Amino acid sequence: MLLQAGSCPSALRSGLRPQRLARVTPLVPSLRRCTRAVIAAAQKAAFSSGPYPIPEGPASHYYRETESWPTEETLPLQQHNLEQQPYVDLIVAGAGPAGVAAAGRVAAAGFSVCVIDPEPLAHWPNNYGVWLDEFQAMGLEDSLHVIWPKAKVWLNSLPDGEKFLNRPFARVDRPKLKRMLLERCNAAGVTFLYGKVSGCCHGEGSSEVQLADGRKIRGSLVLDATGHSRRLVEYDKKFDPGFQGAYGIVAEVESHPFDIDTMLFMDWRDEHTHGPGLEAMRAANEKLPTFLYAMPFTKNKVFLEETSLVSRPAVGFPELKERLEARLKWLGIKVTRVEEEEYCLIPMGGVLPKHPQRVLALGGTAGMVHPSTGFMIYRMMSAAPTVADAIIDQLSCALRPADESEAVSMANAVWRATWPVERVRQRAFFTFGMDVLLSLDLYEMREFFRAFFSLSSFHWHGFLSTRLSFPQLIVFGLSLFLKSSNAARSSLLLRGIPGLLAMLVELVPTLGGASYYPGMTSLKERKDAVDAAARQAAAATGAAVRQPLLATAGAVMTGPATAAGMPVGAAAAVPAAVVLEKEKEEEASVTVGN
Repeated sequence: MLLQAGSCPSALRSGLRPQRLARVTPLVPSLRRCTRAVIAAAQKAAFSSGPYPIPEGPASHYYRETESWPTEETLPLQQHNLEQQPYVDLIVAGAGPAGVAAAGRVAAAGFSVCVIDPEPLAHWPNNYGVWLDEFQAMGLEDSLHVIWPKAKVWLNSLPDGEKFLNRPFARVDRPKLKRMLLERCNAAGVTFLYGKVSGCCHGEGSSEVQLADGRKIRGSLVLDATGHSRRLVEYDKKFDPGFQGAYGIVAEVESHPFDIDTMLFMDWRDEHTHGPGLEAMRAANEKLPTFLYAMPFTKNKVFLEETSLVSRPAVGFPELKERLEARLKWLGIKVTRVEEEEYCLIPMGGVLPKHPQRVLALGGTAGMVHPSTGFMIYRMMSAAPTVADAIIDQLSCALRPADESEAVSMANAVWRATWPVERVRQRAFFTFGMDVLLSLDLYEMREFFRAFFSLSSFHWHGFLSTRLSFPQLIVFGLSLFLKSSNAARSSLLLRGIPGLLAMLVELVPTLGGASYYPGMTSLKERKDAVDAAARQAAAATGAAVRQPLLATAGAVMTGPATAAGMPVGAAAAVPAAVVLEKEKEEEASVTVGN
């Protein structure tokens, strides 16, 4: 996901703001590409590979303790001074992973960025589990503190109920990831305004964000990264998501039955609900099943979490905690100390925010949580550069929008990059998958995942990591159906029809392709147009230079030999070489940076 650094004018390397250069030279597209080179350098410094290199071949087990959370003493942030700077290029609401990742990237391009958050150094509460290849692709593997070479799924206790997944899994060191992202923000000059956003209004080409304590700040663009609170974005339809609920603990235990080199991705076994007095728990689990998600760190330290994949309404935390306690008793795990407790509630699916709109969005606010799985950190972190680059592109064209029409056009372009039509279609399929999962009981859920993990690695890896295109997802769905048992096929047909109809309705606006964002061109389309114009300009300039030089060459060729006795043909060769060299110089001056 990182951009490759290329050559860059010395003015940009010295820190001169790219938009100022754009005002004194016609080569705006070239400068914009050079801006990307500056960003790439900043990204490389922030996301270094670190002491744990990308493994060649099979991954081996790796473990280290997590870092301490950054504090005001260990990582002081630059506080924003509203009196001195009442207006910035970009306002970011929220200091979660998505918000600070985007803020640092935009600021590294030379724009002023202010992040608003009540506690920018607050702990990130959720456990982040990721597939190793996902964070390797982003250059973030140094932020992982545990790597398991493989993962495992228990469908039931029968001989064929245990399935191994040949895909390394990892847990994010949240304090280290936060430190890395905030250090990048500090290096790029991001400022922080401590407070809670309460609203936003727009007019005359700028936006004003109001804080709960009455303070206000204005900016050219506003990015809502407040997560599931969605404080600034607007919806034009009812938001009715499913919910993934989880209760987990990082615990020291006397012992546990898990292999240290294997992450327990899902355990759907239910023997822990079969004891006397647990009839109500058993019945509830059969109707709304939950599974165990376990990360063994050492022989005496483990992360244990009881998870409801998706339900509507959410399974309550007291019930999840009760099921976890019963499961640990059945597994013979005795907890000696709870180091950390997690209460996790993630909205999944539901409608997307109104798009486009004047407020931009990223992460959970933008609906980027995987509707079928609840995975979000990889999707958010991989989307941050795309959204940030779209913001940079717009600010490079107009640092301060001249009017409301221009501001709306800038926001629309960023939304198109945030949710391109292909991503909208992909999400509709994932939401269809969520609707199917909402209807499954324990036994149907087991059969579903038996078929799911029997698919090719390309399909199940791609589905979980949001890498499949819509046509590939259709093939995925057909393959899943064929891999299912006859009983599961009947259930999928019966229970999948309502979700399928909902998906088709959601897809209708995307069928027109470009009409989904009427009157807008993509970044690629604009780049192609700029490149074509540059080539035409180069050709026109070359032709203008060529004519007088060729006329001079012709005069020499028809004239007498030189006084030194040089043959006429040799004398004519000199202007011809000059013509070619002049053409190269002119073309380079027009297309530099392409």
